[in-house]
Amino acid sequence: MRSDLLNLLQSPDGESLTYHNEGNNEFLEASSGEKFLITNGIIRFLDNDLITGNNKSYQKMYDRIAVFYDLAGKLYAILKEGGEEKRLREYLSLLNINEGDKVIEISIGTGRNIKYLNPNAIYFGVDISIGMLGQCFRKMKRIKREISLIQTEAESLPLKSNTFDVVFSAGGFNFFNDPGKALNEMLRIAKSGTKVLITDETERFRLKHTKNEFYNKIAIKDPRSFLNDSCINIEYKEICDGDLYVLTFFKQ
Repeated sequence: MRSDLLNLLQSPDGESLTYHNEGNNEFLEASSGEKFLITNGIIRFLDNDLITGNNKSYQKMYDRIAVFYDLAGKLYAILKEGGEEKRLREYLSLLNINEGDKVIEISIGTGRNIKYLNPNAIYFGVDISIGMLGQCFRKMKRIKREISLIQTEAESLPLKSNTFDVVFSAGGFNFFNDPGKALNEMLRIAKSGTKVLITDETERFRLKHTKNEFYNKIAIKDPRSFLNDSCINIEYKEICDGDLYVLTFFKQ
């Protein structure tokens, strides 16, 4: 494991970590003795038995659909926007990523956003679904992008404070158990002056799909209601024919 990556990580309780490779087993060990396995390049901080609520439900769902997720997304984008890249760039174009920046995507899924971003940055991805992270790991190998992948909840990021130059979340905010806590974690790991971007489906989108049982269960959350005084230069707009909102702000 790269030393620069290890220096960014901490246990969910804030403890320092050491890297171990014993035989075929890779893991991180906290100062308390707790161990976190690394499997197929994914650092696993999540105890599945402790997941509850929305996080548990959506973890199971995305594990089931991970293999088909990209294909379904591409077909939808072709029908709605004329292609995946055009649709994704409506919000990705709002990110300012420079060479060498540390960039993290919360709820990275299969990593479909990463291939459209500056290849000379340093990328990290977080998700609760090991199925989606597995697809992301394989995709990054195919497109020859180096990325560090972490299985954890957005509400408890095993990363040190004030470390990232760009923080964004695309398509996870409506599903979090505690969106306020997740947003505070994004702010915590962001450096002062970092731009944070959150995008997800709007209430308008949900109302267009009320016959779909899945969308009837979603409670659309306005991310602006969770902002605090450390958030400045706040901008909010709807894109993709009103299907998605995009909220951007800077950490003071």
